[in-house]
Amino acid sequence: MTSLAAVEGAGAENVLVLHGWGLDSSVWLPARWLTDQERFTYAYVDYPGYGVNRDAKPADGIDGMARSALDAADALGWDRFAILGHSMSGAVALRVATFAPERVTSIVALTPVSPAGTPFDPATYEMFKGAWDSFGAAVNGGLAPTMSEADIRRLVQRHHATMSRDVWEAYLANWTGCSFMEELSRCTMPVSIFIGANDPFVTKDYLADTMKALPHASFGAIEGAGHYPQVEQPEASVAAWEGALKG
Repeated sequence: MTSLAAVEGAGAENVLVLHGWGLDSSVWLPARWLTDQERFTYAYVDYPGYGVNRDAKPADGIDGMARSALDAADALGWDRFAILGHSMSGAVALRVATFAPERVTSIVALTPVSPAGTPFDPATYEMFKGAWDSFGAAVNGGLAPTMSEADIRRLVQRHHATMSRDVWEAYLANWTGCSFMEELSRCTMPVSIFIGANDPFVTKDYLADTMKALPHASFGAIEGAGHYPQVEQPEASVAAWEGALKG
């Protein structure tokens, strides 16, 4: 059973919110103050091994992550819902939709990783794995080069507090090894993909095959942000995803 980190709002439109690899659901904190609480109900999920579910065994692959997200929706009694997913959870959101397309009304994928996986060479994979010890440098050097020092410091402070190194390594294997591109035709709901304009990792070229495979996808970029738009540009990010959800 996946415990929810928080449920906010009293709106009729339900949004399941899924975090990325580096932090638990606290990565959404800079944006939560800005959300429309009258129109939407946001449910923030921590994956097994993260945050409020830190004592749980990590989910098994991208499929296990999708099932834990569906478990959270079931616990809420939500038959229909939208999904907002960041980074590795942009792919998880799409995987949920391939499992239960009749339940997912729309998807917003914020700087999503590829549903085809990200097959690093061994040296690059070890570099990503080793970023556990140098998360701030990794963010500044390869993910969000224009992020403020204060925001990087806050990310680093929460990074080790939200998971163990074993969980970090397990979820790295999950998102780099996912492979379900051929099933994206099931995602017939609107899918809005947003990247950070300054993200050197998740780019328009990186996502080109994903965009082609989705029946109803739109693309946008959030200026002044890298891989963490909800931290770097929270106001613009909330405006972008709520605009997409309302649309």
